[in-house]
Amino acid sequence: MTDLFLDCEWADVLTSQLVSIGLVSADLRYAFHAERDPLPADPIPFVRVAVYPLLERGEAAMPDALLTCRLRTLLAAIPSPSIIYDSPHDRALCQFVLDGMDEPEPEDPELSGIRWQHLELDAARERWWRDHPEHQPRRHHAGVDALALRGAWLSQQS
Repeated sequence: MTDLFLDCEWADVLTSQLVSIGLVSADLRYAFHAERDPLPADPIPFVRVAVYPLLERGEAAMPDALLTCRLRTLLAAIPSPSIIYDSPHDRALCQFVLDGMDEPEPEDPELSGIRWQHLELDAARERWWRDHPEHQPRRHHAGVDALALRGAWLSQQS
């Protein structure tokens, strides 16, 4: 089983408008970061000032169908993926991507056997942020937040 740590950023108070998604494996062998293109046009003020400036754009920015394809391709290549998340919103948004978002039903690759794990790691994650001040300026970047969740989980394993 390969543990993957998930974080998503969203643009609205209903947590329905995906901005970006990040996954990183426990061994750092796998990493995925993608941003929607186009971005939601009218994000809440916090997202506009704290999340949008952290976005990488370039190759990370992709239309919905490509984002779905790339994530499905990654997960299909990983034996027995286990996705660990700390917010039900993250899981729902990741499932939204896997299901094709607002596009027609996604084609291959087929996915099977994804295991989902919801863990409450708030205190451990806050300790990770405190212990890694070099990452603090990029807090609310989905890839970096996934790394923080990984660090929180690892701290609980010892």
